[in-house]
Amino acid sequence: MRDLWERVTGESAKAYVHFALYRDMGSERSLRKVAEGGEGTAKIRQLEKWSVRWRWVERAQAYDDEMDRQLRAKKEKARKEMAERHAKMALIGQGTVLERFRQIKPEELTPSQAVQWFDTLTKIERLALGEPTEIQRSEHAGTLDIEARYRAMTPEERRAEFVRIFRDELGRTQEEAEALAHQAVGAKADVPLSER
Repeated sequence: MRDLWERVTGESAKAYVHFALYRDMGSERSLRKVAEGGEGTAKIRQLEKWSVRWRWVERAQAYDDEMDRQLRAKKEKARKEMAERHAKMALIGQGTVLERFRQIKPEELTPSQAVQWFDTLTKIERLALGEPTEIQRSEHAGTLDIEARYRAMTPEERRAEFVRIFRDELGRTQEEAEALAHQAVGAKADVPLSER
């Protein structure tokens, strides 16, 4: 089956040449522009007759729709190729980072580095599961954000929370966790985490 914007049965070669000029103008097309453009030889009256008889507006719209469909298909293909390329790059990068990560000795990490790593790894896990990476402050009565909860803790409660994180989340022994918690909280027990 022939596409609507191709030459139709009975349409003269001259009429089709002028239709092609009209069709290829895109959204700025007009019969007047075809008549005044210098490429065609037909006058405006003849163009108007051909346009009605051979349904130029409908055919040009069908052409525009097809060009738009093709453009969207190309963009979708390019988007998929980009996603595949980025996924391959990410895998290579992850392998490199993982190899470096394996070389890190936990005892070489400062407490703040351990907390940063924990925060980063938690965000990566949440992203992988489609969860938000940031905890939003809640305006509801009775709900406290993390910073407010930290500020409300006593120094002993803060140390206990760090011990729990280092021991339960980072796999340290009780003794290591207590030493690291003391370093993390230490004399700065009353300073909010965001100011450290």
